[in-house]
Amino acid sequence: MKAIFIGPAYPYRGGIAAFNENLASTFQSNDWTCKMITFTQQYPNFLFPGKTQLTTDDAPPNLSIKRGIYSTNPLNWLKISKEIVAEKPDVVITQYWMPFMAPAFGTILRGIKKGLPDTKRITIVHNFKPHESRIGDQQLNKFIVNRTDHLICLSENVSNEVRQNAPDKIVKTLFHPIYDHYGSPIEQHKAIRDLDLDPKCKYLLFFGLIRQYKGLDLLIEALKHIKENHNVKLIIAGEFYESEKKYNDLIESQGVKDKIIKVNKYIPNDDVPKYFCAADLIVLPYKTATQSGVVPIALHFNKNIIVTDVGSLSQLIKKHNIGYIAETTPQSIAEQINIHLDNPQLLNHDFSDIKQELSWQSFFDNFVTELSLK
Repeated sequence: MKAIFIGPAYPYRGGIAAFNENLASTFQSNDWTCKMITFTQQYPNFLFPGKTQLTTDDAPPNLSIKRGIYSTNPLNWLKISKEIVAEKPDVVITQYWMPFMAPAFGTILRGIKKGLPDTKRITIVHNFKPHESRIGDQQLNKFIVNRTDHLICLSENVSNEVRQNAPDKIVKTLFHPIYDHYGSPIEQHKAIRDLDLDPKCKYLLFFGLIRQYKGLDLLIEALKHIKENHNVKLIIAGEFYESEKKYNDLIESQGVKDKIIKVNKYIPNDDVPKYFCAADLIVLPYKTATQSGVVPIALHFNKNIIVTDVGSLSQLIKKHNIGYIAETTPQSIAEQINIHLDNPQLLNHDFSDIKQELSWQSFFDNFVTELSLK
């Protein structure tokens, strides 16, 4: 069987690229022939809020990755679809996370359908309704949905959103596998030493790109409600995709500057274990969400989690007793942090079962079974 994967991949950075690469690697390890087609241009620079779209990490080993897609060039989309048709894959798997990508991906998929009517076109939907909505989003979502045979979602919330817009489409709900490509966990004292942190403190970790919907402001305000005897510091590890000044002003007004360690940059893969393993608790104070790639990283590093009760974030937490669920207020977030730091033994610290349940191989097995690809 042959699969072609469309979407972000090396040298592009980010969670969707990591997901795409891990999935292709898993297909390959199950004796599929795999090829990835990623971007030559993902976003025009004037639309990209970060410092760079490219990673400084090494290329993933043993993956065939071709750069070729221009997200804003319709003639290129037709060219790419013809190239894929010439490859004669059994399956084309597309990663979808924002309406901006719908014209390119939808046009490529339409060309594949015309040239290879028996090839299954599968779209994995990470997000359907954008966090910051714009005029035309609904029409763009319909454009790609109507050019896809099967849609796979990573949470029931997203599946429901897709079904509301496309009641006649086949929509399946799987899960977000655990990111295990960062290497093994390291001892907490070593991670603290490597980051030059104070070993006498407890550390909360907010990880990932800083955007308004992720609720970092709620967590900053929560700090003043955490018990002083816990001696807590908050590590903010991620690049600001909005005004950093807004958060600096909030930190000053709350009087918590001495409790915050800011690392305003995209964290390379080699450094990810240090931040997660140094932390006593991972906190996701999101105001809105469907699911998050931060949770699978936390689980890989055996870390308990505080999440707010939005989207599907709380489902794993409840099922496996690996964290606490807060309301989207600073007081509630602080209360759950205090509960854990007062009695850390109350949570489950054995992650072996959940790692098996949410492994990439388990995802692959479910994927091929649900879509009858064996």
